[in-house]
Amino acid sequence: MRWKLPQWLAWLAVIFAPALTFGYLIGDGADRQIALFTAIAVTALLMWAFSLLADFIPALMAMLALLLFGLAPEEIVLSGFSSSGFLLAFSILGLGVVVVESGLTRRYTLMLLTHLPANTFAHQVAVFMTGLLFTPTVPTIVGRATIVGPIVNHIAEGWDDKTRRSASTMLYTTGLDSIHYLAPWFLTAAPANLMIYALLPPQEQQAFHFLFWAYAASLTSLALLVFYFLVSGIFFRRSYMKVDIPKARLQQALDQLGPMTETERTALFGVLLLALGIVSAPLHRIEIHYVAFAVLCLLLYLGVLSRNDFIGKIDWAFLSLLASLIGILATMNYLEIDDLIMSRLSWLGSYMRQDFPLFVLALSVALLIVRLLVPLNQAIVIFSAALIPIASNAGIAPWVVGFIILIIAETAFFPYQSPYIFLFDRITKEVDRRERQVQLFHATLLFFKLVAIYLSIPFWQRIGVL
Repeated sequence: MRWKLPQWLAWLAVIFAPALTFGYLIGDGADRQIALFTAIAVTALLMWAFSLLADFIPALMAMLALLLFGLAPEEIVLSGFSSSGFLLAFSILGLGVVVVESGLTRRYTLMLLTHLPANTFAHQVAVFMTGLLFTPTVPTIVGRATIVGPIVNHIAEGWDDKTRRSASTMLYTTGLDSIHYLAPWFLTAAPANLMIYALLPPQEQQAFHFLFWAYAASLTSLALLVFYFLVSGIFFRRSYMKVDIPKARLQQALDQLGPMTETERTALFGVLLLALGIVSAPLHRIEIHYVAFAVLCLLLYLGVLSRNDFIGKIDWAFLSLLASLIGILATMNYLEIDDLIMSRLSWLGSYMRQDFPLFVLALSVALLIVRLLVPLNQAIVIFSAALIPIASNAGIAPWVVGFIILIIAETAFFPYQSPYIFLFDRITKEVDRRERQVQLFHATLLFFKLVAIYLSIPFWQRIGVL
């Protein structure tokens, strides 16, 4: 949900709040460069919060301001456009366009609707399980958004008007949550998981390979899965109903598609090849973003993505947003603002050693506050870099702390907190949703995330990671 203010009042906030922030920080003795960076960041955050401009414009304007004020060298500010994250997102988005334009997602959706019971609960489960299926094999939430988003669109299009009015919010929320809610379960599900893995001590990295990571996370993740559908059943109880979809019409539409086309087979081959490349990464030792880029180049060579589709279908606005955010965060690191934040988190270490359940609660509150200002991956890195060494010294497996950070940090109430929400919103823009209801649902899930973590403490103690 975005904050609603009269536009003139929102623009006044954008003009005066950064100036007041800068003045306050300078008066408090802060470094001038840090004060400037904070004022620029506040400007972008307010523009996003009040929806004053298209999503990617505030990020580009912030990047321009960083360059004009000379807060970091060009190679730092513009580093997002040459980063592995940008290359991976570009490759996955390109593959997503191939999958959608080939008709593969439409065929998959028609097959689901043909064989599933004609009710919204069955469709909800199918959407969520589709996202979960791709969670360990597609290494970015953005990539899963490009796959699940069109499926959500096709299912909503197949519903009658009454069902769309009643259940579209539930369908949208399920699609969004399916791509990120259980991402901490699998090591390869998101770049943030790999960052946590990289921060672990060498002996911990040897222990927490893909299978043991999934095993240690299994109880928490299964509890989260059960809680999700329980909370959804209560929260969206009026959205569950039979759907008037004539099976004959669905079968007719499926018959009209005929057998799989060569383009569909090539798109499916690309998805399977990417999954194989990711799963076999420990053997070939090629970086995942290179694997994804190689798959995209192969598909381009095979001619399954036309020049017009390459120009018009890939979400270049989102890629600009992503690259700008990476550059802004690199500037933040260059100015050592992350070290400043880490130094302010040292108080959490005492709770970790003395009372771990209280530490979980304190960590969650601190993370949620920081996440209002700091994007997902950077917040995870800051907290992990500050707390994983403390966990090692306290005799607690650092993986547990990193895993809890992943679960809580994934909670987002506004799109600017997690860029993939921007993308998923654009893909599913034809699917109506009540944004306040989505926000309240995610706030309720936060409580159950904590319950799942507390339930897992005896399990972690029994397997020796806590």
